[in-house]
Amino acid sequence: MAKAWVLVANHTDARMFEAEHRASALKELEVLHYPEGRMKGRDLLADAPGRVFDRYGHASRSMGNMSDLRRDGGEKFAREIAHALERAHEEGKYENLYIVAEPQMVGPLRHALSPTTRAAIVGETGKNMIHNNPDEIRKQLPDFL
Repeated sequence: MAKAWVLVANHTDARMFEAEHRASALKELEVLHYPEGRMKGRDLLADAPGRVFDRYGHASRSMGNMSDLRRDGGEKFAREIAHALERAHEEGKYENLYIVAEPQMVGPLRHALSPTTRAAIVGETGKNMIHNNPDEIRKQLPDFL
């Protein structure tokens, strides 16, 4: 029987669980954190592009965009998660993968995964359940993994 892993993620945290048999409870294996995802906007701008001043008048505008900074950070964390999942898949630790992630992370996660690991995905749920206990997460998944 194939082992299944469940990834539960949002833009700041990721938890990986294992289900050993078809109807088993989830066992937490690993937790990843991305502290930059919790930073305030002014902290994110510390290394961001500067400001430019208009040639005429006193107006200025930012050269960067806050949403771009947040999106880039989420994509960076998605690549970190993907790397951990790919390493485990190559080592044969799981065959099937379920993703439970906030909607803004599902796309970047899929994009960051290699085609081989992406092929192991057998289900997705677009919910932020990072703070839920394993029993609540298990209820969002099929009865038989």
